[in-house]
Amino acid sequence: MPMYDYKCEKCGHRFEVEHGLNDPAPKTCVAKGCGGQVSRVFTAPAIMFKGKGWHVNDYGRSGSTKPAPACAAAAGGGCAHGKCPAASTD
Repeated sequence: MPMYDYKCEKCGHRFEVEHGLNDPAPKTCVAKGCGGQVSRVFTAPAIMFKGKGWHVNDYGRSGSTKPAPACAAAAGGGCAHGKCPAASTD
């Protein structure tokens, strides 16, 4: 059964009601002694994506997940693997 949010136009009380699509909606506030008219409040759905593959860093990643090794010699210009920006000559 879906949950629906309602808000009283008289006192501002917000409450949730669980009912089916074809069931009648509440007409009056459930707060004690109020009895004001209520209207349905639309809220964002409660969806939570969990697990690997939903985060921007995990989605669509293929191949190795290891970052390129940092070259300690790159600062001195003697890069061992030739992939450091300091190793390139322009």
